[in-house]
Amino acid sequence: MVSMVEKAHSAIANSEVQELIKKLSVHGLGVFMPHMHDPETGDYAPLPKGMVSVEKDLQVSFHPSSSQEVAKSRAVGWVWDQGVQAVIVCTVCYEVSGQHGKGNHN
Repeated sequence: MVSMVEKAHSAIANSEVQELIKKLSVHGLGVFMPHMHDPETGDYAPLPKGMVSVEKDLQVSFHPSSSQEVAKSRAVGWVWDQGVQAVIVCTVCYEVSGQHGKGNHN
């Protein structure tokens, strides 16, 4: 298993992390491991700083945080950036028509 995955799995087993997850669940939130995949090997890879994972039409792509694709999306995943600010790392297209993925991206 890739080291970033091993680290995440070890953290989930930590009782302090489990307690934080329980607290988040009260608000309908959970925990995820922001990642992408190496295009050559398929292995897990961390998202580069300033890169956002975007889900659109059931497909995931990666865009700079300043891109129009990100601007048209709604955040669904956040991580802390070196203790300074919260950074959006995962978005999904808006639910404009009541159906996910419909109505906002033409």
